[in-house]
Amino acid sequence: MSNTTAIPPKGIGGWLILVVIGLLISPIRISYALATNHWPLIRDGAWSVLTTPGTDAYHALWAPLLVFEIAGNVGSIAFALVTLWFLIRKSRHTPILAISWLIWTTAVVVIDFFAADLIPAVAAQSDPESTKELVRSIVGAAIWVPYFLVSKRVKATFVE
Repeated sequence: MSNTTAIPPKGIGGWLILVVIGLLISPIRISYALATNHWPLIRDGAWSVLTTPGTDAYHALWAPLLVFEIAGNVGSIAFALVTLWFLIRKSRHTPILAISWLIWTTAVVVIDFFAADLIPAVAAQSDPESTKELVRSIVGAAIWVPYFLVSKRVKATFVE
């Protein structure tokens, strides 16, 4: 019988490829959402209608919610790009950055989902897209956070 131990998988491969794809696609997807959802609010004047007291669409939570969405999404883009940079360099900081990015993006989605429902006009609408995003974020974090904590490939790849 041989007394050698199995060498764990090392390098950016296996399931880790899905994380790389997510880190590449996420900033593009979020940038697109900002460009199509938030920029028109500012450009077309809807921001003023939603955030100016006395207008029909005004609610006190619109301004903080929209600022939170924009800041949270810009933060998610930056976090993804920084995490991707460290991942490509195979830095030992990658696992904590990836976990932090997953928790950040999930927290932004969860807070946004429930805070938006505090605005009656939002709560009155059925929004399956927001529900889908909420579930996707929670399930993604539930899968990938443990992966970064226990994966042999992660432990073998990000050691420098």
